[in-house]
Amino acid sequence: MLNRLDISNYALIDNASIDFQNGFSTITGETGAGKSILLKALNLLLGERADTSVLRQSEHKCYLEAEFSIDQLQLEDFFETQDLDYESPCIIRREFTNSGKSRCFVNDSPVQLTQLKELGEKLVNIHSQHQTLQLFDGDFQTSVLDSFAGNNELITNYKLAYKSYRKKVNLSIELEVKERENRKNKDYLEFLLSELEAADLGNTDLAALKIQSDKIEFAEKISEGLGLAKSVFENDTYGPANGIKTLIETFEELKSFDPKYADIHARLLSLKIEMDDIESEVAGESNDFDFSPAEAMAIKEKMDLLNSLCFKHNLTEVSQLQELEAKLQSDLDAINSSDDRLNKLLAEIEKDKKSLEAQATSLSTARKKHSTSLCNAVCNILKELGMADAEMQIKMEPLERLSSTGLDQVQFLFKTNKGGQFLALKKVASGGELSRLMLAIMSILSETKELPTLIFDEIDTGVSGEVASKIANEFMKMGQKIQLIAITHLPQVAAKGKLHYHVSKSNTGDKTTTSVQLLNQDNRIQEIAKMMSGEKITDAAIENASQLLVSN
Repeated sequence: MLNRLDISNYALIDNASIDFQNGFSTITGETGAGKSILLKALNLLLGERADTSVLRQSEHKCYLEAEFSIDQLQLEDFFETQDLDYESPCIIRREFTNSGKSRCFVNDSPVQLTQLKELGEKLVNIHSQHQTLQLFDGDFQTSVLDSFAGNNELITNYKLAYKSYRKKVNLSIELEVKERENRKNKDYLEFLLSELEAADLGNTDLAALKIQSDKIEFAEKISEGLGLAKSVFENDTYGPANGIKTLIETFEELKSFDPKYADIHARLLSLKIEMDDIESEVAGESNDFDFSPAEAMAIKEKMDLLNSLCFKHNLTEVSQLQELEAKLQSDLDAINSSDDRLNKLLAEIEKDKKSLEAQATSLSTARKKHSTSLCNAVCNILKELGMADAEMQIKMEPLERLSSTGLDQVQFLFKTNKGGQFLALKKVASGGELSRLMLAIMSILSETKELPTLIFDEIDTGVSGEVASKIANEFMKMGQKIQLIAITHLPQVAAKGKLHYHVSKSNTGDKTTTSVQLLNQDNRIQEIAKMMSGEKITDAAIENASQLLVSN
């Protein structure tokens, strides 16, 4: 329900704040007074794109705001999906600069224009003789039939299941595309992995292999060095072992003469132990360095293979080959598992499809059962609205595949005159007839579902007398269940509103402004009398206006 509408600095409106109530309200005013400005401002607030030419030229920005009570509209899922805070009342705001740039807010959170428009469609429905395109939409016609048939719970469950089904179908398409790509890559990945597996990286000590390879690469220099060191140790005359032995014997004798040489003697003994250990290690290295030609060749070939693989895969370290092997194996495992995942998903899709087809069949049965009753209900209201010869049929054709509304293509067919042919709405009905048809449909929907705020913009144009009274009665009847606002030129309609707003235009100096006023009882009598008799209000018009209001 629309609680409040604030407009600042838009077109001819300086500032306007309008408080609304539930039920049926009317808006009147002379042609050109600015009633359309209110609707345009509201449309902008509901997400329509702006026509910058109508923004008021001012140093202040244009500011539009509305407050809605949304408790009954079940919009929690929408707010969660859009990542917005759900609050009731909900406040939407839109601000424009002089250049026409705008910002949109929902409960003080900035939103995109598309988000605002999607929310706006759930808050307000505006209908006029020139805005009945919704009537031509097959999904709208289907939703009308479902609501009348009491399919609300069934269609809600179906749409949730269908959404999940389509999500799975889209995922299966993605997986099938990936599978085709995987089939191209699988053989190549397997070839690369087989090369690495042939290198037996898991059973190879890469660090030790690198050391052995280096030994072989510098074999001659290492061998010469070790041989020289060994010959030095083994030299009987000049070898370090003999020299140290001689020194030890010398200082062993000297310490007996003077105790101060005991320290040198001890240090020489320690040095002999270290030299003996070095000699032993050199001898061991010489033995370990002895590779057979076959062993040397095997080590060289293994290192050549690993270096070749590193070059092929643009790696800098031999150790990175093991990481590459693990990654290739992981990629292949993912490819193999994606096949299993796709097969499992396709089985789920087939199961979901059968369930959806069963639900769609139930929907079709209910629709067929209630289609004639809906047509009769619509035509009964249309007869009250001055379309006594109007007739309606609902054509249902099966679809080849599941849709978001089931397996039916629903189409409303209409004829306005006796002997005429049933045709699609857009081919047979005039603007005024479509408006009254929309009124009849909305009247029926108000009995079966919670509707957003409805605004009818001069759909009563071209009617008068008894038909005007019946349109007014229909508005008042609908107003008992929903919030309905009618912009009208008919006194019969204006008098039926619980609240009556008047739009007027005034000139101050070189400036024209539009204002909106909630009329009290006396002002309503004057306004309705003026609508009946023109600028010169007669006593008879005052009397008739008073009677109209009393009968309300």
